[in-house]
Amino acid sequence: MEEKSFWSRLFDFSFSSFVTLKIIPFLYGLWIAIGVIASLSMLAGGASFMRFGYGFSGGSFLLSLIWAVIFFFLWVIGGRIWMETVIVLFRIAENTSLLVQASREKQPKEEGPSQEASI
Repeated sequence: MEEKSFWSRLFDFSFSSFVTLKIIPFLYGLWIAIGVIASLSMLAGGASFMRFGYGFSGGSFLLSLIWAVIFFFLWVIGGRIWMETVIVLFRIAENTSLLVQASREKQPKEEGPSQEASI
């Protein structure tokens, strides 16, 4: 089977090949980048709360630091699980189609009436 290019997969209106498996690594990198930006904004929020909120208490910044780290790891783990689930579903579909194709090639072609006796 010939491997199609990304662009031919993208504009394949028969949907015989999947483009999702090719873009998942990019989406995962984007997911991590969004998590980094969100975590840094949490840290900035904690620092601004510390500076402009209730004085120079380090507790709010420490709390936002802990929350940002926990949020980031939960964000990455959740995204990874979601994307692995998508990949598994697409691979199941690909493998199922390969199994169907292989079983069709192995089936003997029927010639004439069936040899089985009807009851």
